[in-house]
Amino acid sequence: MKKSRDYRMIEICIKRTKKVEAFLNALTKNNIILRNLRLSEEEVRFETIRKHLKTIRRLRYQYGVTFHIESLDDNQILRKEWTVFAGILILLFIPFFFSQWIWQVSIDNATPEQEDELTETLHDLNLDGPIMKKDKPDDSVIRQYILSKHRDLSWVHIHRKGSKMSFEPLNAPAVDQEEEKNSMKGELYANKSGVITHFNLQRGERVVDENDAVKKGDLLVTGILKQGEKAIYYGADGEVYADYWIESTFTMPKKITYGTMGEKTYHFRWANEKKSPNEWKVVKLPKWLSSIGEVSIEQEQIDKKVTLDKNAVEDMIVPLLHQKYLRDLPPKTVIKKEKLLNVTIDNDTVKGKVLFLINENIAVKSAITKEIENDRTTTDPTQNARSE
Repeated sequence: MKKSRDYRMIEICIKRTKKVEAFLNALTKNNIILRNLRLSEEEVRFETIRKHLKTIRRLRYQYGVTFHIESLDDNQILRKEWTVFAGILILLFIPFFFSQWIWQVSIDNATPEQEDELTETLHDLNLDGPIMKKDKPDDSVIRQYILSKHRDLSWVHIHRKGSKMSFEPLNAPAVDQEEEKNSMKGELYANKSGVITHFNLQRGERVVDENDAVKKGDLLVTGILKQGEKAIYYGADGEVYADYWIESTFTMPKKITYGTMGEKTYHFRWANEKKSPNEWKVVKLPKWLSSIGEVSIEQEQIDKKVTLDKNAVEDMIVPLLHQKYLRDLPPKTVIKKEKLLNVTIDNDTVKGKVLFLINENIAVKSAITKEIENDRTTTDPTQNARSE
């Protein structure tokens, strides 16, 4: 077995005698390197490496020379040993290895119910524990899956900082819907063209199936049950969701200024002090302490200037268009995907075109009439539904 070589430096001090010169010549003939050789009337000093110590001791007995090891290089940090190099490689590898993982996943600014639901969804995506960054799905894929599962959300901000990842859900705008006191018996028709994805029916019989392509005015769910020549009008109620694409064009200045929120800071305010204009949220304190003062979270708005390029359009403009369309669409609507078709940038303006894949309830209720029952193709039932 080959022994490992010891390259630690040592300093040897030899008592000056007549045989010292012959001893030094013998060392050089045995290929022992002598460094920093210093001669005086009483002694001779030189430095060499520890692996030669066995040969030096053998020659010492041969020439009758006495010496002692004055000092070792124990204070030297880096030595020419494989263990030292291996340790350095391990020290460099450990932070690199751990930097390739996402260790902490959190949900910010969510209600306890939302946090529990989103935790389950992240578990389905295998994002609830340490994961390799290379195995993490793209942010758009994660967002699309979350929005398809939680239709009460309009958007999910995904923040990444080092080995931490956080999700910040935004609720869809609340829409008050008055229930009809006297619900009419009707059937469900398509008010848009699209591809059916799923049904949420209370009653009625499906006329089309999932993945069927339908056009505006097509019957989706019938509320008429025929028994021989007799027809029973029991009506249809529910939702029918379909995917369809909408196209959006935009034109805006190349250089824009926008406001963004800065870092959150905590401040204690006495009960008699005025509120800060930057106060964003108040931390809930025990009752006995809240009578003395409050701890508030402040966020200062920072104005930023940016020159738009294609990457900036994808990161900033497309999400803004996403929010704009979502506000104008009915409740429970989800924008499943956005696709940037083209971007044109000149000296002053940026122009582009974006496709959005919308998943929306396209069912509209139309009253059952004899005309509709006899000939569904002669009328546009969506017009009847809109008039009602």
